Amino acid sequence: MKLDINLLKENPAELEEFAKTRKELEKNGKFHTDENAVNPDSYDPITEDFPFIRKGFVWWLKGLFYNGALNSYAKKINKNLTNLQIVGKENLKGVKGAIITCNHISKADSFAVREAVAENIMFVASEYNNWKGPMGVIARNTGYIPLNLTPSLKLMRKFNESIHYYLGKKKKILIYPEQAMWREYKKPRPLQNGAFHYAALNNVPILPLFITITPKESPVDEQGRANFGNYTIHILPPIYPEPTRSVKENEHFLKMENYCLWKDCYETTYGKPLKYDTTESAWKEKYSSYDEVLTQN
Repeated sequence: MKLDINLLKENPAELEEFAKTRKELEKNGKFHTDENAVNPDSYDPITEDFPFIRKGFVWWLKGLFYNGALNSYAKKINKNLTNLQIVGKENLKGVKGAIITCNHISKADSFAVREAVAENIMFVASEYNNWKGPMGVIARNTGYIPLNLTPSLKLMRKFNESIHYYLGKKKKILIYPEQAMWREYKKPRPLQNGAFHYAALNNVPILPLFITITPKESPVDEQGRANFGNYTIHILPPIYPEPTRSVKENEHFLKMENYCLWKDCYETTYGKPLKYDTTESAWKEKYSSYDEVLTQN
């Protein structure tokens, strides 16, 4: 199966518009809002017959084929588009079933995660990642666990069961706690609770990854498409739930520990304190719980 790595590259003019949108979102404290609109015709809605749990010989065979193709594709992207460097591999030692977190900064970041952890991962993504066409087929056969956009108790129950099942099988599951993708945004954003809830509920560690970026010599390639930056993915120390805490307490504990590690990685790499261009009123309304962390040296 041959996949064109340049399909991920975008028009520089469109990226400039995304940057303007992103600036407004940060200003208004809308850190979990996508910077671009979703095309409703690009995906198929998730229905109750979606295979949340895939087991048996046929699914194993499909996974073997499609994961092989995707891993090959990922290596080409990591080498030719993002010049990926990996640091902190020692932090993978002894970590089996886990929730992986990573900052969501491009269409290419999940490929960096796959290579960093050196195994076939599961990944949670919203319903609109159930793409039509070949990429949707690949996603559904390489670990995609969809999060439904419309309320449905039955689909949520199936989602929860699949998370529990795969963690029980010692799989690693990638959940983006920032929720929305912001293209090559360097700062760690305030985090949603979901990833940390499932880690606490299933008593598994958080494996925090953080991608830092340096610019290419040229912002565009020979075809005038925007170049990705050079990526370094940092595998940070795993965070374990504490046995004396409740699920809710561990959820908060894991989230804030994750944020602290990301903040430290950002400040160490870029040599400057983490600050947001968010209005005071918007920040106080939603994110004042982060103030103590942000004022720490």
